[in-house]
Amino acid sequence: MSLALNDLLICCRQLEHDRATERRKEVEKFKRLIRDPETVQHLDRHSDSKQGKYLNWDAVFRFLQKYVQKETECLRTAKAGVSASTQATRQKKMQEISSLVKYFIKCANKRAPRLKCQELLSYIMDTVKDSFNGTVYGADCSNILLKDILSVRKYWCEITQQQWLELFSVYFNLYLKPAQDINRVLVARIIHAVARGCCSQTDGLNSKLLDFFSKAIHHARQEKSSAGLNHILAAFVIFLKTLAVNFRICVCQLGDEVLPTLLYIWTQHRLNDCLKEVIIELFQLQIYIRHPKGAKTQEKGAYESNKWKSILYNLYDLLINEISHIGSRGKYSSGSRNVAVKENLIDLMADICHQVFNEDTRSLEISQSYAITQRELNDYGATCKKRKIELGWDVIKDHLQKSQNDFDLVPWLQIATQLISKYPSSLPNYELSPLLMILYQLLPQQRHGERTPYVLRCLVELASCQGKKSDLESSQKSDLLKLWTKIWSITFRGISSERIQAENFGLLGAIIQGGLIEVDREFWKSFTGSACRPSCPAVCCLTLALTTCVVPETVKTGVEQNTCEVNRSFSLKELIMKWLLFYQLEDDFEDSTEPPPVLHSNFPHLALEKILVSLTVKNSKAAMNFFQRVPECEQHHKDAEESLFSDIEELFLQTTFDKMDFLTIVKESPVEKLQSSGGISVHQNLKESLDRYLLGLSEQLLNNYSFESTDAETLIRCSSLVVGVLGCYCYLGAIAEEEAYKSELFQKAKSLMQCAGESITVFKNKPHEESRIVSLRNLMHLCTRCLSNCTRPSPSKIASGFFLRLLTSKLMNDIADICRSLASFSRKPFDYGEVESVEDDPDESLMEAEDQSSMSLFSDYPAGSVSDANVSGEGQSTIGAMNPLAEEHLSKQDLLFLDMLKFLCMCVTAAQTSTVSFRAADIRRRLLMLIDSSMLDPAKSLHLHMYLVLLKELPGEEHPLPMEEVVELLKPLSNVCSLYRRDQDVCKTVLNHVIHIVMNLCQGSMDAENTRDAQGQFLTVIGAFWHLAKEGKCTFSVRMALVKCLKTLLEADPYSKWAILNVMGKEFPVNEVFPHFLADNHHQVSMLTAESINRLFQDMKHGGSSTLLKALPLKLQQTAFENAYSKAQEGMREVAHRAENAELVDEVYNRKSVLLMTMAVILCCSPVCEKQALFALCKAMKESGLEPHLIKKVLEKVSETFGYRHLEDFMASHLDYLVLEWLNLQDTEHSLCSFPFILLNYTNIEDFYR
Repeated sequence: MSLALNDLLICCRQLEHDRATERRKEVEKFKRLIRDPETVQHLDRHSDSKQGKYLNWDAVFRFLQKYVQKETECLRTAKAGVSASTQATRQKKMQEISSLVKYFIKCANKRAPRLKCQELLSYIMDTVKDSFNGTVYGADCSNILLKDILSVRKYWCEITQQQWLELFSVYFNLYLKPAQDINRVLVARIIHAVARGCCSQTDGLNSKLLDFFSKAIHHARQEKSSAGLNHILAAFVIFLKTLAVNFRICVCQLGDEVLPTLLYIWTQHRLNDCLKEVIIELFQLQIYIRHPKGAKTQEKGAYESNKWKSILYNLYDLLINEISHIGSRGKYSSGSRNVAVKENLIDLMADICHQVFNEDTRSLEISQSYAITQRELNDYGATCKKRKIELGWDVIKDHLQKSQNDFDLVPWLQIATQLISKYPSSLPNYELSPLLMILYQLLPQQRHGERTPYVLRCLVELASCQGKKSDLESSQKSDLLKLWTKIWSITFRGISSERIQAENFGLLGAIIQGGLIEVDREFWKSFTGSACRPSCPAVCCLTLALTTCVVPETVKTGVEQNTCEVNRSFSLKELIMKWLLFYQLEDDFEDSTEPPPVLHSNFPHLALEKILVSLTVKNSKAAMNFFQRVPECEQHHKDAEESLFSDIEELFLQTTFDKMDFLTIVKESPVEKLQSSGGISVHQNLKESLDRYLLGLSEQLLNNYSFESTDAETLIRCSSLVVGVLGCYCYLGAIAEEEAYKSELFQKAKSLMQCAGESITVFKNKPHEESRIVSLRNLMHLCTRCLSNCTRPSPSKIASGFFLRLLTSKLMNDIADICRSLASFSRKPFDYGEVESVEDDPDESLMEAEDQSSMSLFSDYPAGSVSDANVSGEGQSTIGAMNPLAEEHLSKQDLLFLDMLKFLCMCVTAAQTSTVSFRAADIRRRLLMLIDSSMLDPAKSLHLHMYLVLLKELPGEEHPLPMEEVVELLKPLSNVCSLYRRDQDVCKTVLNHVIHIVMNLCQGSMDAENTRDAQGQFLTVIGAFWHLAKEGKCTFSVRMALVKCLKTLLEADPYSKWAILNVMGKEFPVNEVFPHFLADNHHQVSMLTAESINRLFQDMKHGGSSTLLKALPLKLQQTAFENAYSKAQEGMREVAHRAENAELVDEVYNRKSVLLMTMAVILCCSPVCEKQALFALCKAMKESGLEPHLIKKVLEKVSETFGYRHLEDFMASHLDYLVLEWLNLQDTEHSLCSFPFILLNYTNIEDFYR
């Protein structure tokens, strides 16, 4: 032992001295020694080596605990009733002891978390739970817990489920009965953090945990202070989101109990905005759970109760008052305030209006039971307050008319917009004209006021809504036409206003798309002059117009000549092209040094190119529709934003069988052939004009090019525009791809790209220049958008091939060089701290080369393998420990590196189907070198991100990677999974990314050795996760990702020839493993498995855009049916054997849904097992209590899918088999009288016998 450590050991022993004065002396020496560099170095090394015979940080901590215990005992036994000075001395002593512990933990964990989590947690829990210690040190210990344990990812992942639940229980009891010396806000923050930990790191939570929140909310009602309540409710939201899937009924019943109290707190307490925000989130969550996707009735999937209806009406009334109050504050406040109300409040109000608006009810008297105060509640004679509320669209119309103040108007415009947008069917036909008239009257008012954009947005949704209504009367259509014509006129005049240009063009586009009026020539004229510039909204509107309307030949524009061509009249199409490309530069574009707006703007992918090419086609409308019929590529497709709870809402609708997409029989999708006939022929003169304009644009940029002054983004945009136009022409069949490559346009595009590449070369020599990083990121995003991952023929795919040909070998190698430089540039603030090397311990090898068993990979190591980026946890606003994949860990350079990496991956993947100027194999090899064991450090956040990008982007769908490269890509997988085995968020993400490599594992026997190696590496990891799942060490989110991996494995190897998991020396084919998840204790996992069970019956070959189905052999299908039925029944038996309790109501319902879905999917996908599956449902109705109405709902969908007109016809076709099997059951309970004849729509046995 070194002298430094020897001194520390002596000092530690002296801390246990019986004399207080001696101990006091040693404390100062102790503080000095634990910050001495040599001592710290030795303690760090011994802690990392985990050799218990040497003094390490944990051993020192145990000495310190004994010292604290000794000092505390002295304080405990000290005399009471002493003087004030003595009391002050004791208080100071307590603070010194707490400070010493905090100081020691900071010293020990400063470089990386080296103290054992279990030791720290035991100390804190023992202290807080002890009545005396809790009073003395509770606040400081709680601070240590929050800042030094719960904010450190390593500790976060090492806390067990039992410890999480104990923390939750202890601190919630503290919150409900707070000790005098503990800050309730601090306790609430800890509960918030613990809630996150419980729900992200553990599984098997039960609904009893929600009782704590019920007590806390009722407790808050009685208090004037709501200290920490926002954190308690935020924790409540976290638990509800997690538990709602398994305990929907329980969560709804709890809502009935606590939501009235929250209404009371809102109305009677003075709440801050933060608390209101979280209460709004709670109510919104309850609506999602009870009314998934807006379902209004139980028959459509809603969960209804009389109490909930009362809550909804009261909440509606409360929010109307709240919105009015917000408007009043805006009107009478000094200074400027935003007239708009926050989106979350508007969303909630729209959802509530959808539920409470009823065509038959215009007003309603409601009881405000929540508004009774505690004093009134104690009064025997207290009665509920009554209040009349107005309902229906009249409420919205009245609010839009009764005030001219923006603060009163705008919130109701927002509500109307959101309500019509989200629930267009909620607007009755007869309300269209009155509402449109009100909006029309609002439109011309205050042209420069703040309300105009909101009026326009509301009109956009109203136009879209009317366009979907096919049952309007002719008189109503006539009235609406007159109004829309007036609105069109006002809107058209406003397109020159930059401030509301997006809304104006949005409305014009919606009117055109809905076919609400005839488009006049003046509209087309706006795309030829200087009234507005070519912006994204203008281009989107023009796209809709070209798709819907025929372009006139000419319009009078006043343009008589042009510098390019004198004495020639221009057609309207050519004028639009010139406007798009040379807006305000027509006269001098060749001499101008300023690029036109088209090269400064970000348009939707290929939108501009499709317009330009369509304008050169004789039938532009046909051409544009031809382009629009092609689905967008995945990376270019942006869905409408949905709530984060959207997947769970869909699950609820699947559970009640109100959404049955899973019963759709997959058919082969024929690939759309390229056709140039059918009215799509190019006008040669216009095509030549477009070519000439594009050449002029390119030459202007090249002539004015200067490395110092020319923006590289402009060059990329221009080259992208050129190859996009060429791609669209090729897709139409107007030119051949080889002809396009040889064209002058393509050569110009190459020159532009070479110039743009110079900025990358310069950055390569100065990779840490902050000023260029943002510009280079934008450049990478532009380049990535030009690439396509489409497998089907499309303009995007062809243009992507052209763009790839622009990329030179030098450019690609420069980007690869920058990637290597940035990957090796280590920055501590963004990387993990030091990592304890597992390889140093002979008992903890990650995976021996000769032992590929799954369990050598995921054996439960002693604590400590991953450090945390934010070691101290201070200075972060996140509640709980930050995910290693959080963007906050990454610098601007890191983000640039990941953008470049993704671009390179997409290039080399797409290059397998294209001719390119660079060696894709060399770039792939260089990318794989980044994850070489000498380079990759997965404990660094950046390197973890890097590996995930490679896993996701490098494996090609059409053309797989060479198998030796698949092996290289999979080599780090086991190490990464082992390192993060306790981090459920990372495990889930890794599994979701590694799924992309599955189809690369079935390349036949061309490279048998590497194929076996790659398959072995992948299956070892999957097998390890399956074993952990069986042991309850994976959360549901990891199991969801695991099921998706197994599903993909079944698609790759439906016969399970090689997809065999080796766990604990035993082999388990994937087709036998998969059905196990039907009995999973998490509803979402078991439902996903049930929905995907057809993979056990069909060989699903994916060929680009099509799916080819082939039935598996009879024996395999029969085995699959038996396994699936057995596992689904196993879940039912588990519930039946447990004692009755409230939770079982949910679980019984969920298990029934899994069984029903499993059999329904088998019915649709397997003619071989169709009769057995149908009989299983008949049997389950009798034995498992499956509700007849649910079975009928499913079978009606199945019979419809099979082409039967009625359910009875489908059932009758199998009746002989069903009755025979029923009677063969040899059971008195299964007589003919007990046969489920209700499934044939018979109401009694006599009708069935007939």
